[in-house]
Formats: sequence, C-alpha cells, structure tokens
Amino acid sequence: MKSIQTKFIALILGCVLLSSTVIGGVGIFTAKQVSDENSTKIMNLLCTEKARRIDTLLSRIEQSVDTLAAYAIGQITSAEVLQTDDVCLETYTENILSVAINAADNTEGALAVYLRFNPDFGNPVAGFFWGKTELNGEFQEFMPTDLSEYSPDDVEHVGWYYQPVKSGKAIWMEPYQNQNINIEMISYVVPLYADDVTVGVIGMDIDLDVVRDMVRDVEVYSSGYAFLSDARANIVYHKEFPPGTSLAGLENGLPASKELMDAGENNRLVTYFMNGEKKKMALCSLRNGMWLGVTAPTAEIDAAKNRMILQSGFALVFFLIFSVFLTIFMTRRLIRPLKELNEAARKIAGGDLSIVVTHRTQDEVGMLADSFQLTVNHLQKYIHYINSLAYLDGMTGAKNKTAYQEAVAMLDKQASPEKMQYAVIVFDINDLKTVNDTRGHDSGDRLIINACRIICEVFKRGSVFRIGGDEFVAILDGPDCGHYREFLIQFQEAVEEFNRSESPGGQIFIATGVAVYNEETDTCFNDVFKRADEAMYRQKANMKRKKKAESENPFPQG
Repeated sequence: MKSIQTKFIALILGCVLLSSTVIGGVGIFTAKQVSDENSTKIMNLLCTEKARRIDTLLSRIEQSVDTLAAYAIGQITSAEVLQTDDVCLETYTENILSVAINAADNTEGALAVYLRFNPDFGNPVAGFFWGKTELNGEFQEFMPTDLSEYSPDDVEHVGWYYQPVKSGKAIWMEPYQNQNINIEMISYVVPLYADDVTVGVIGMDIDLDVVRDMVRDVEVYSSGYAFLSDARANIVYHKEFPPGTSLAGLENGLPASKELMDAGENNRLVTYFMNGEKKKMALCSLRNGMWLGVTAPTAEIDAAKNRMILQSGFALVFFLIFSVFLTIFMTRRLIRPLKELNEAARKIAGGDLSIVVTHRTQDEVGMLADSFQLTVNHLQKYIHYINSLAYLDGMTGAKNKTAYQEAVAMLDKQASPEKMQYAVIVFDINDLKTVNDTRGHDSGDRLIINACRIICEVFKRGSVFRIGGDEFVAILDGPDCGHYREFLIQFQEAVEEFNRSESPGGQIFIATGVAVYNEETDTCFNDVFKRADEAMYRQKANMKRKKKAESENPFPQG
C-alpha cells in the first residue's frame, strides 16, 4: 500500500502558503489595530477640542454670574433687614439691578438676568427679571414670576429658583423651554445666603442657540457632524432628530444611556447603526452636565485603513496565486480523490444521505473513504431513529404535532388552483376527563390508544396526527380527498363495532368535523381547519345533548 505520507511531501509548498498567509494576516491585523487606535484618538481629540470651546463659553458665563452673586452677597447688611424692611429690600434690589444688566450685556448669549428673593420673606414677586426676546435685542423689564402660583416641582416655570436652593450650590439647569418668554435656554443660577438664611437666587438665562450654533458648525470627515445631549442621553441638538429623542432609543445598535456615558468617560468610540449605515461616535462631557457627541460614518473613518488593507491584500493575493501555481502540479493527484469526499460531505451537510463513495485507493485516502461510507450508513440509521422520536407520538404511534406543523406548512406552500386539493377531518374523544377522573389515567390512555387505532385503520391512506391530548387530525389529499364521506361512514361503523365488542378499555365516543379546501375562500390551511374544528364542536355538543337527554329519560315513550 502506498503511503499518503509520500504525497504530503508535495505540501511543503503549502507551508509556504500558510506562512505567507499568517504573516500577511498578522501584518494586516496589526495595521488595522494601529489604525483603529489612531482613529479613536482623532475622534476623541476632535470631540475634546470642540467641548473645550463650549466649556470656555460656559466658564465665562459662570464667571459673570459668580461675580454678580459675590457682589450681591457683599451688599447684604443683614438677612433679617431684607426680610422685614420693604424699603431696604427695594433699595438693595435697585443697587443690584444696574450691575446685573451691565453684566448680562457683556455676557455672550445672555437672554435674561434676574434676582429673586425667598418667597418666605412675604412677597412672592420680590426681585427683578430683565430679559430680551431675541439675542440681539435690548434688555427690558418683565414682571417677575409669582412663585406662589407654581409648585416647586414645576421645572419649566420655577425650576430656576427651587433647584439651586435645594442643591445649596450654583448649578447649571438642564435645557428647558422657558414658558415665561417662550425660548429654549439653559440657566446658571447661584443661591444667595446670609446669616445662614436663604436670601434668594441670582442667575442668567442663556440662549441655547448660542451653544447649538457652535455644535452645528462642527464638521467631521466628509459627512460627519456633532450633536448635543443632556445628562440622561436625550438629544438637545441633532441635525436629524428632534430634541428630547433618547440616544439609546434611536436604533438597536446603540447601547443604553449609562453605557453611552461610560464610553464617553473612558474615551471609547461607540459603534452604532443609523438608517442602515454603520457609524462611530465620540462623547465628551461639558461642564454644565451635557454631552457633546461627534459622529461620522465608519466608512469615512476607516477609509485610510481600508486602502492600506486593500493594498496589502492585493500583494498577498498575488503571492498566494504565484505559490498555488507552483504547487498545483504536485497536489493534483492528492486533491482528485479528496474532491469526491468533499462533494459527499457537502451533500451530507445538505441532508442527502444517499451518497455512495466510489473512490478506492490502496492508501490512507482509501481507508478514509471506507470509514466515511460507514459513517454515512450509521448516520442513516441514527437519523431514521431520531425522526421516529421527533415525528411520532410516543403513546399512540401516530404522527405528532411537529409532523403536523410540517405537513400544514407543506400544504400552505402547495395549495393553489393548479395543485392538489385536500380535506381536513378533526377528531375529539368525548368524556376523556371523566374517564381519567373516575377510572384513572391508565384507562384514559387506553381510551386514547384505542381511538387512535380506529382512526389510523380507517384513514390509513391519509395522514393521521395527534395534535392534543384527546384531539386528532386526518388529512386526505389527492384522490382520497373526494372520498372523505365514505371514510367517515367506515369510521362510524368501526367505532360502533368496537363499542359492541365490550372492550376492557370501555366504549369510545368521538366527535368529528370535516372541511374541504376551497380555493376561492380559503387562504391557508388554518381556514380549512377552523371550519372542520367548528363542525366537530357542533357534533360534540349534539352528542352531549343527546347523551343528557337519554340519561334524563332512559325509557322513552314509543
């Protein structure tokens, strides 16, 4: 016997192919990894730089309000005086007003400036509110909001007061629609304290469009852009989605809100899909609690990497083709017998177990072919055994519900005016529960087995399925479909004959219903089954009424 080992010598060139593939693959993988790290750094640096610009604006606003708050606290002589002396409170308000308007005039994006006193002082509108209805307009006096008219939980109307007081420190409020002047804004508010008493708050409202414009101007790669979200990952500005949309709910490709924020804190890119396009985003937190996101299509981010991989791939393919031509002659004799085994394996993978391996050689390949054929033969036996377990009911030997579902799917696929017709007969064993309760489940099982045997004997040319504990279905197709009435008569006679035999298992009473596929009204098998099932239940009800009448009047007059 010729050893196949001598043939493997020719595969030395195959080692060359393998080594070149491994080396090339490692090179491509390393290049991809380095490129991915660089693209991550680029996206994060871009996001960080844009976030720094926005933070610079927010920092200037904070400085302006903090300076104004420090001045306001410095002008307080006593919290008790402000609380009890209305003249002093009014004088103090006028002194702060001129400084506040000047500070707002010199603060980019400021729409309003206000000083509001603690409503517990007795006047819920004490203080001032100066604002403008457009960014380039002039500041004018507005009637301060009456704090007594709103609940402290009403963020849109009075959140600017109660939230900083509750937190006890200066805060940035989340973007909101100010219902008082009907403009979307963010607010920086500082609570004022004197003598351990809450005096009030002083703050500025900033037009959110100032921040939006900075985000809108960001360009990333060819079609990338920036967007803005709040601390809960709800969109504040996005070129494609309205404010309030949850980032985590855009598409199933995005992770949950917490995961998005964690990714931003760890400088990781988040991969997601939008409108079928794969994208990546970088996230950076802003000093007011919002998040800046920078996103671009993955194809644009990876364009340079893909070009490099493509060039490396072309070089590798060229070398592989050259190597293959060198080894093709030496491997020809080895490949020929293996092709048949490969083809046989594909057929087996496709479910065809009828293959016969014809190639026989006096070497290891021949031994492999023999072993392969033995394996196929064993598979045929095992699959036949498994099918019997999967498609047959263990108690009755009839086909089970799995086989029934496959038969239904096949009929739905075939049924049409040009294809075969079929009839559906539904059987239901009466009083099975009574038998189980009074005589035991063994008797109930014998009842089911006897009923199934009768059904299978009469409808042996059709397909009989057990689809429930006491329910069977027979499907008649082809020529048998037109003879279903004859089968039903034979079935009834068989049941009556069985009942006359006084079987130890007891008498059998089976309700039946039949329906024939109608191409004009039935769209699927379920339509036919429903009609047959309804007919069965009508007969079942009639049988119960008849049995009840007989039990109530066992000696009918005649």
